[in-house]
Amino acid sequence: MQGVRPDCPITAIVYSDGTEFEAFLQETTAAMAEREMRLAGLVQLSEKRPDRVKCDMHLRDLASGKLHGISDDRGPHARGCVLNTDSLLRACEAAGAGLSGKTDLLVLCKFGKTEVEGGGFRGLIAKALELSVPVLIGVPAINLTAFREFAADLAREIELSHLSSDRFAAVDRLLHDSLMLDPNQSQDGRTAGAEMA
Repeated sequence: MQGVRPDCPITAIVYSDGTEFEAFLQETTAAMAEREMRLAGLVQLSEKRPDRVKCDMHLRDLASGKLHGISDDRGPHARGCVLNTDSLLRACEAAGAGLSGKTDLLVLCKFGKTEVEGGGFRGLIAKALELSVPVLIGVPAINLTAFREFAADLAREIELSHLSSDRFAAVDRLLHDSLMLDPNQSQDGRTAGAEMA
């Protein structure tokens, strides 16, 4: 699965509806896991509570399966940010331990406010690039300008609305149209023209 185009190692999925993207990413990473891709990174799981305006936020580590709670309970009427940045940092450190040169893809749920401000998942992205591991990350439309400043010419963008609702078809589009796979590789991973053993 290595052989990423060095000019565009990051694929950003741009979205406006966070709930829709969260469901998409959960289903898509499940489809990737079914294909036995070696994934690392963090996807968000939001848990609604009937007595709270804000959801409880968790990150699922794709390498270990561990859940990390990353939100503070600020009471039933809290409307502001409930992200616990210390918990986010610990989740990032754990995800970094699951990232290696054997990883097929680093998946990150969001280039959010913390990343805009210079923290959060930026370190994981840098480590993936050092290891030549491709990165798939969600980017809220509101943060697109900041993401472009961060990623410069290392990223390609795909609108969430342009991806199929069929998650396996979406995986194919992300992996093949975005050239995360070596263009000389066939779907079974063999290099075109290579002799069979």
